[in-house]
Amino acid sequence: MSVMPKLKAAYFFFLTLACAAALPAQEAGDGAGQDYQKMMQQMLKSGNYEQNQPESWDARLKVVSGGVMVRPSGAEDWSRVTGEMPLDPDDSVKTAPDGVAELYLDDKGAIYVGRNTQLEISSLDQGNAVFFLDSGAIVAKVKRLLNDKFKMQVRTPAAVCAVRGTEFAVEHSQFGKETTVAVFDEGSLAVTQAEADEGAGQEYVLEKNMELSLGPEKKRLRPVRLSRMTRHKGALGAVRARLAALKSWRPRSPARRAALREQALKRRVIRRQVRDGARPKAGRPRSSKAAAARRAKERRQAREDSLQDSETELGRE
Repeated sequence: MSVMPKLKAAYFFFLTLACAAALPAQEAGDGAGQDYQKMMQQMLKSGNYEQNQPESWDARLKVVSGGVMVRPSGAEDWSRVTGEMPLDPDDSVKTAPDGVAELYLDDKGAIYVGRNTQLEISSLDQGNAVFFLDSGAIVAKVKRLLNDKFKMQVRTPAAVCAVRGTEFAVEHSQFGKETTVAVFDEGSLAVTQAEADEGAGQEYVLEKNMELSLGPEKKRLRPVRLSRMTRHKGALGAVRARLAALKSWRPRSPARRAALREQALKRRVIRRQVRDGARPKAGRPRSSKAAAARRAKERRQAREDSLQDSETELGRE
């Protein structure tokens, strides 16, 4: 064994211990530092930790306003969430007409999830992170990634976007089946059509302040100057400010993440609508109607008894 691997291993060992020791002071109060330190110590003692093992983004969802729902991986029901919640691969996020949320990837990226949007987190591997935008719009700022180890894609039914550190927006309409992609003031984006579309595989590179629309009705694809997508610049300003404020970001242990997820998902479960589309009729439930009818009958009977008593008294007089 050469000296260099030994030095790298020793450096990583002491760096890990130093980070673990510093975390409790940074996250005092929520137990995240203690959990993370314990986790790292157990991994080092077991000898199962490998420096080259795949790493995942620590993804967290924050509800900004309105209705925001999450469908956890493997679940069929949507849960309405508030506050902040850790996200796992294959989770889906859906916003209501008044709903806005933000998704953070460590302190390296922030994604604004607009109203009437459905976004699936397909993968959180740092080497192959994938987000699928089913409908709606997202606006993101991702710090420039330093090497090819970090890769990220945003997919829609019509396009595949390769992200390498940029400010961008993607929107997809289910009605027109059209995707529009834009790059703002920095970075670039490589865009290809989805495999099902004609011309799939051809790559279009968007430089700053450019946009491109793709869809079944688009016969000639050509990047143009930013115009339609300028409406997302307001959201971009908020994303820039949020990403700049993530300097105090600290990782959470798997145990802490699981506890926070469970707490967030317990609050409310939105049941699926009946598959045949039938909905209960408006008005009181049958049990309430029956009770109301019974009370009305009792009132009528009481009035009749009162009238009979009055007639009896008049007859005696």
